[in-house]
Amino acid sequence: MEPGGMMSSAQLGQPVTLPIYNTRQHVTAADKPRRVSFDFLHGPTAAVIGSALLMLLIGWIDYKSTDFAITVFYFGPVVLATWRAGRKAGWFIAALGGATVLMADLMVPRSGRVIALSYINAGILVLASAALAELVIFTRHAHERLKALLALKTVSLTEIHHRVKNNLQIVSSLLRLQSGKFADPAVREVFTECRDRINAMARLHEQLYNELGESHLDFAPHLRELAEMLLHSHTPADCKLTLGIFADRVPLDLDQSILLSLIANELLLNSLKHAFHGRPAGNVDAELRTSRDRVTLTIRDNGNGFLLLSAETGEKRGTGMDLVQAMSRQLGGQFVINRMPAGGTSATISFRSKVSRQQATVHLYL
Repeated sequence: MEPGGMMSSAQLGQPVTLPIYNTRQHVTAADKPRRVSFDFLHGPTAAVIGSALLMLLIGWIDYKSTDFAITVFYFGPVVLATWRAGRKAGWFIAALGGATVLMADLMVPRSGRVIALSYINAGILVLASAALAELVIFTRHAHERLKALLALKTVSLTEIHHRVKNNLQIVSSLLRLQSGKFADPAVREVFTECRDRINAMARLHEQLYNELGESHLDFAPHLRELAEMLLHSHTPADCKLTLGIFADRVPLDLDQSILLSLIANELLLNSLKHAFHGRPAGNVDAELRTSRDRVTLTIRDNGNGFLLLSAETGEKRGTGMDLVQAMSRQLGGQFVINRMPAGGTSATISFRSKVSRQQATVHLYL
């Protein structure tokens, strides 16, 4: 990219090579012992070994003294299961133990109760511990797969937004080159307006690229940047304009962000181009508000009044207002433009956001 946003012919002809991201987690030599020890301690083999040892301990205690049989049965397996797999697993083992005691009282002859109960308890513990350990390993591996998929999605989305932004910048540069071949100021102005619209979309994709794969963005910073850029490049000569931005945090998805950005671009340009001719100073305000899931954007100025320069004089309405009307319908919103009593024009677009408040809390403000 050359200074001033120009693309050289060499740059336009060069192929674009994108980096290949490997989302597979690389295990270093230092991490391998930790991983192996975790898999072993939380695997079925360790569960069987531990349960077998506990089975022998229970059998020996039952053989020496039957008074502690039930206590050891509840204490050992419940503690082991709770330590290995959590509180719910401990409750599950305790329930199994209670059921085993009842079954032993009903089904096992009194003469063989002590030995049989010990091995029934230990057998259930072996099966339950092995199943819980397998569940822990399965859950851990599933979590790692989900993390890898999320990383791949993030990389893919960021690369897509980066490519789109670069392509839009190339189109903008081509329009700049083409406009330089025309001497007519009106034709050059048309090219400039097209470039402003393209640059507005490019900045949205750049913001999403910087958000690292988020599916929606906070529109307030984009509105502020867009308004400042337009004010800097389109302020009438010999006129001092003051820009006011009053914006809530408004999360929008990409489709709604692009439409609202183009609407804001057209309304701000209308104020800057038509409202302040022959005036030494003026104010342009952009207000973005949200109430529940409803979003409202208002562009106001205290200039000559856009309606006076268009409908009341019979001047043909420009393409910009046609775009605003069309994009307002795509948003499913209501667009109103009025003359303010104190002078100037107020244009308002109101629509329902597709991003819920809960999604905004999770993705934008944590």
